[in-house]
Amino acid sequence: MTLIISAATWDKELKSGMRQAELILLAREAGCAGVEFRPYWQDIEEEIPLIREVLRQHNMVCAYASNEALLAGSRQETLQAIASLKTGVQLADRLGAKVLRFNVASGAFDSSLVHTSWWVEAMNQVLELAKSLGIVLAVENGPDAQKGNPEVFKEIFAVLPELGLTYDTGNWLYANTKPEVALEWFLSQVGYVHLKDIICENGSLKHGHPGTGLVDVKGLKERIQASGYTGLLALEFPGGDKPLERVFKSLAYLG
Repeated sequence: MTLIISAATWDKELKSGMRQAELILLAREAGCAGVEFRPYWQDIEEEIPLIREVLRQHNMVCAYASNEALLAGSRQETLQAIASLKTGVQLADRLGAKVLRFNVASGAFDSSLVHTSWWVEAMNQVLELAKSLGIVLAVENGPDAQKGNPEVFKEIFAVLPELGLTYDTGNWLYANTKPEVALEWFLSQVGYVHLKDIICENGSLKHGHPGTGLVDVKGLKERIQASGYTGLLALEFPGGDKPLERVFKSLAYLG
């Protein structure tokens, strides 16, 4: 299986001065195939060439998880968001990323906009650019009721069937949806995978590493792979004070 580690797991360290290039050797130590980078840049023009070189030296791959989105609350805001998404594709290409993961929206949004001709045209332009660069575009089911609403994804994929899904094993629970049911609905759209668990504490849900919570992460991973999926799967969860230890525990659980 092509497992990579996510920069999100080292959130604390990266916000305290760690450079993302350091994650490449940590991925190698864990026996993983690469890294999911994120916008933790300190000096992007210096870091990207270094990342590409270290990835090349160790024959590793990467994905890029951006903060861009495909919807907002109005036509003007949505077109601005899609323009930023196009820039995200170009950044992913500079990294040599195989996948660009992005969000449904960064705030309030109007899902009916996916049925407008201008939205479809704008998104098709981004999809064509990504295809020309060999990058999979994959929108993620977010960790809340609105951005993880499966009905929104059904609308999006009905209009843009060539768009991929970043299937997050845990986030569906925030939208009161069983991950297994969501997988049945969207298996053919999966273009990237986030492996995380969800823990319930005092009636509230929070992210956890695989094997610690409510989600059958191992079973979902196996179902995805049995379908013929050959893309990347990222270990993506809070690392706390022991991120690498949690990565190793996740790997042991996943087998």
